[in-house]
Amino acid sequence: MTDHELESRLRTALEHAAPNDLEGVLSRCETGKGTVIDMTNELQPKKKKNRWAPLAIAACLALVLVGGGGGYYYYTANNAVASLVSLDVNPSIQLEVNKNEKVLSATPMNDDGAEILANMDLKGTQADVAMYAIIGSLLQHGYVDELANSILITVEDDDQARGEKLQQALTQQADAALANAQVNGSVLAQTLQNSQELTQKAQEYGISTGKAALIQAIVAGSNNTKTFEELVGLSINELNLLYTAQIPVEGQTTDAQQNTGGANTAPITTSGSASQSAYIGLDAAKQAALKHAGVSASDATFVEAEYDYDDGKMVYEVEFHVKGTEYDYEIDAQTGAVVKYKSEQNGTNVGSGSVNTSSFIGESAAKQAALTYAGIQESDTTYCNAWLEYDDGRAECYEVEFMVGSTRYECKVALTSATVIECEQENYGGQTGQSGGSAASSTDIGAEKAKSIALNHAGVSASQTSQLKVERDVDDGVLEYEVEFKANGMEYEYVIHGGTGQILKYESDRD
Repeated sequence: MTDHELESRLRTALEHAAPNDLEGVLSRCETGKGTVIDMTNELQPKKKKNRWAPLAIAACLALVLVGGGGGYYYYTANNAVASLVSLDVNPSIQLEVNKNEKVLSATPMNDDGAEILANMDLKGTQADVAMYAIIGSLLQHGYVDELANSILITVEDDDQARGEKLQQALTQQADAALANAQVNGSVLAQTLQNSQELTQKAQEYGISTGKAALIQAIVAGSNNTKTFEELVGLSINELNLLYTAQIPVEGQTTDAQQNTGGANTAPITTSGSASQSAYIGLDAAKQAALKHAGVSASDATFVEAEYDYDDGKMVYEVEFHVKGTEYDYEIDAQTGAVVKYKSEQNGTNVGSGSVNTSSFIGESAAKQAALTYAGIQESDTTYCNAWLEYDDGRAECYEVEFMVGSTRYECKVALTSATVIECEQENYGGQTGQSGGSAASSTDIGAEKAKSIALNHAGVSASQTSQLKVERDVDDGVLEYEVEFKANGMEYEYVIHGGTGQILKYESDRD
């Protein structure tokens, strides 16, 4: 029997037996709750009979017995807030949820949120059902459409496992609601634990803690070239575009590139793709830059083209090389106008004929040399670019850059031979092979194993090395081994994951 049914029956019984004094009876029960009455065998003087006493006792007993004999505990446990759920688009809504994933309250955090919750009573409903209803209201009021399709779901819970479980359930319901409405939406989801820094930021700018965490992740991913203040006014769709642009791994589900100062207990994940319908698109931005530079696409080697936010507007950052000249452009994402540009000629233009390139191996051979050095097939790369690098008017080497999974390689190859002069590898936090990425592990492979992994990768034996050094370190809670040595005229530096043996980073330079 539910609390509501019990109260209804008690009300009916009292109305038939006496004037309507249910509220007073319940109040007196609350006042006397916890009082201990000593029972003795002494005869007490006979008192005037109170005809309301049996009804009051019956009401108190009935309330105490709700839920199978522990009503007070039942009430307390089921009305205690276990998780805070925030949903952000432009409307912002916060749900208080108990340990049974039932909604205790639904609160709008801005005027648009009040419009979404109008005429909706979500108290007592399951959290995933409430999420489905809120998404439906967002769609009905036009806050999610083909121009802005991104939704941020954040669960704050001190119990990480419980928070992540609720986050997954809510994300599934949001995806289902969007799919049923035939809307190509994008849902970002994250689980947070208590962070005083994020809470203060959220209160200072009048936003949810979830949006504050997303902004902080973008700021960290930009190496602090962006500020919290300049991003706080952006929509969730715009923040989604900026966040995913920082992560070089293609796909619909991505890990957070940076943490948020200890606030995140799990990565920010995304499903679907943020809408680009309000913008001209990456291909059009490339064409605008090439047209302004007066070069053809066949002559250009693109290094990057991605979303950015600068001087109060969304832009595309486009960078490419053409015969020794490096071009950097910012293209207005809405109009296609050139906002900023610069070109830097690293040396004499190869096309002018003043540099004899007949002895050079060429970009294709340079690519193959770098791929072979790294033990990678080009078909396994996300992208693979090569160009001539100049210094003081002279062609210095070939620069080769490629991406495999979550690892980026940057190599320098000699001009006239397929010799790799230098190669750096950087892991962006994704998982590679069976090693499980850079996740922390309680296993310690030990210094000898780390040294062996580095030597095997470099293709040298310990007897061929000099100045061999292995150091054990902990970086951001991850056990690592730093291995350095010299061999065959080369200097090597490795960072090995201390739990899995994965090579997190390595460099090799001419000694």
